[in-house]
Amino acid sequence: MEWLLLIAWLSIINGGLGGQYILNWMGNQPRFIGDKQIGISPGVMTWWREISKFAWAFVAVTVEIARGRELKYYWPGYLSMMTIVICGFTGVIENIGFFYLPRYYSPHIYAPYVNIYLAFLPFLGKLMFNASIRKEHWFGIGLVVLGLGFPHLPRYFGATPDPNAVLDFSALTWILIINACLCSQQLLNNKTVQTVKPGVGPNALVLWREIWKLVFISGALILFPLLSSALDINLPSKVEAKEFEIRVLQKLDDPHKSFLLTKYTKTGSDYVINSGLSNTEKETIKETIAKTEYSRFFALFEGSIMPENWLPILFVVAAGLTGYIYSFGFFKLSKFPAHFWVPYTNVYLALLPFIMFLFGKDVTWWQVGGAVITTAGLMVGVSDYSKNKVEEIEKKYKE
Repeated sequence: MEWLLLIAWLSIINGGLGGQYILNWMGNQPRFIGDKQIGISPGVMTWWREISKFAWAFVAVTVEIARGRELKYYWPGYLSMMTIVICGFTGVIENIGFFYLPRYYSPHIYAPYVNIYLAFLPFLGKLMFNASIRKEHWFGIGLVVLGLGFPHLPRYFGATPDPNAVLDFSALTWILIINACLCSQQLLNNKTVQTVKPGVGPNALVLWREIWKLVFISGALILFPLLSSALDINLPSKVEAKEFEIRVLQKLDDPHKSFLLTKYTKTGSDYVINSGLSNTEKETIKETIAKTEYSRFFALFEGSIMPENWLPILFVVAAGLTGYIYSFGFFKLSKFPAHFWVPYTNVYLALLPFIMFLFGKDVTWWQVGGAVITTAGLMVGVSDYSKNKVEEIEKKYKE
């Protein structure tokens, strides 16, 4: 019965995760939102996603209460709440990255790399829950490493890499951050379920997690724009010429470009802001440069939560629904050690290249092969299921 539960929920989680990658990508592609500029920061998209997830979780909890579930079963306890708070914080950071990456890369390019942490889960499971490490884990890790490197093999044979498939420094930084966040969440989800009070179900945990995520992202959307304004981030006094031309001027239309060139003077290898500018001119410069996302960090949190173009938000709200479904599943399965099941929530990786091919992306057979090998590595751990009993982690509070 436990294996049937695992297989059923793993199928649901794979559908939710795969659907979320596609929806996040579509919401960040101008061709799906009316051929307009996106105009919505990853932070604002994250805010709407968490609003959507909270709404779905709230509806689910309301239904449970209407059917007679007592309110005492919605307080997880202080120990469990501490892990939920940390999960909420890392979840916000991770989601911002998941809205940043699809602006520049197809999901089949970056998705396998945000799951490298899975190779370490058996060792962390051993450390935290004294879960056994089997030979299948070692073989699976080897396949995962091979699969992640497989798409890059042509480069070593002299082939010219597709520039849209090369992850730049910013992408690699976000991949590292997302790995750290996802890994901590999987372990903390186990701790949440391990320390939660008896009778508290997944919907209650999802609801509390979304409440804290909304607190963190709302705070960030208020704090960082104020800090950006105070530090005059979008009013640089001097910028290297090449950086100014690529990161600012190249992204503006002719009227805005001409305006900035009347306010900045090229001096040697730098553009220097003119002296004696009025406060009105400075504010206009700030607004103009902010549109180019010149400050890649502060640009993550800029913009109104009420955008002019609502089409991207529709994709984000739909992603919130799939996010609620797989979050419920994660808490449902977190009574088992993470390394027994989390790797198999990523089987959708093998399908992403084919799905993106249907969207007209240039998918190579090397990328397909890499995704398939990676997925095979993630699945190897259940190859000896007939010899291993899936046991739940020991809970602090007994039913």
